[in-house]
Amino acid sequence: MVSSPKVPSATQTAQTQSEYNQNTATTQQLLNMVNQDTPYGNITYNQTGTSTYTGADGKTYSVPQFTQTTTLNPQQQETLDQSQQAATNIASTANSLSSTGLSQLSQPVDTSSAPALQTSLGSGYTSTLGNDYSTNLGSGYSTSLGNNYTTSLGSGYQTSYGDADTFKDQYNQAVNSTYDQLSRATNQNAEQTRAQELASGVRSGSAAYSANEQSINNAYTNDMNQAVQTGANLQNQLVNQSQQAAEFNNSSLLNQANFQNNAETNALTTQNSALLNQFNAQNNAALNQAQFGNSALLNSANFNNSANSQWLQNYYTQRDQPLNELSALLSGSQVQNAAGTTSSTPSTQVAGTDYSSLVNQQYQNQYQQYQNTLSGISSLGTGLLSFL
Repeated sequence: MVSSPKVPSATQTAQTQSEYNQNTATTQQLLNMVNQDTPYGNITYNQTGTSTYTGADGKTYSVPQFTQTTTLNPQQQETLDQSQQAATNIASTANSLSSTGLSQLSQPVDTSSAPALQTSLGSGYTSTLGNDYSTNLGSGYSTSLGNNYTTSLGSGYQTSYGDADTFKDQYNQAVNSTYDQLSRATNQNAEQTRAQELASGVRSGSAAYSANEQSINNAYTNDMNQAVQTGANLQNQLVNQSQQAAEFNNSSLLNQANFQNNAETNALTTQNSALLNQFNAQNNAALNQAQFGNSALLNSANFNNSANSQWLQNYYTQRDQPLNELSALLSGSQVQNAAGTTSSTPSTQVAGTDYSSLVNQQYQNQYQQYQNTLSGISSLGTGLLSFL
């Protein structure tokens, strides 16, 4: 008959784990207590007894107790003795200073001999700049440009100039004149061509005659086109000249107005600048004079108050000197113990036994084996039934 593995007892497992932990701690303590022998002395560990405690299981357990003994070599021991003697001397001196310092503190603070503290700068200190300081530039300062400054260019300023219609007559005259001149040669050529036609027997209506007449007409057309182009060129030239003349006239008027306005502006600017410089110089002088007087009074007051502060500082320094010396003696660093130069106790880490995990793993393995056995028996039974 296959039976399920018994579940481990939690109480028993915990008790056993506690015993293992105690054994680990004891082993680690014994490994850590290493006797030391150094150039400054030696350290030894000796068991001087045991301590007992009651565990969670109700049992009484004993653990060893040890004593660490530090022994200095003769030189280190002498250094320690001298340090302790120095500490005794310091304490004696501090005791003497405390009597002197407390006796001086029993006297009331007397600052009657201190220089007087100045809290006022006197009537000579001014917070106003007086009548010499001006806030008005006077009637001579100009805020407008006056009548000499012009904002108009006058009736002579042109806003238009001659266009193509203005020079239409010149255009027609140029076209007619040019055509008359060109057509004279064309007429002469036409007459010569027709005379040759008669001489060679070319009659009106024939192809040669028509061709010659077409050439003559084309020549007259070319003359007219050239005459028109000459008229257009002349018309454009006259328009451009009219525009340039208007622009030159307007530019002259504008330059004249600018020159006049610049002269007016410069004159007023120079005048205002002179007044402003005079105004600033007068005010700066008044301001510097007031600042100089105030600064002198302030420096004098600061000097007097500085003397008062220095006197009080010296007075309290002399009064506190015994206490400062006493405080230095009482709070000064002590001579280092010679034992502090020995090496520190080594520390060895011993891993504890995880008994609880081992018990749980054993149970899990047994339970898995139990499950496997049941599965095998079930499979065997199924096979037998199928065989029958």
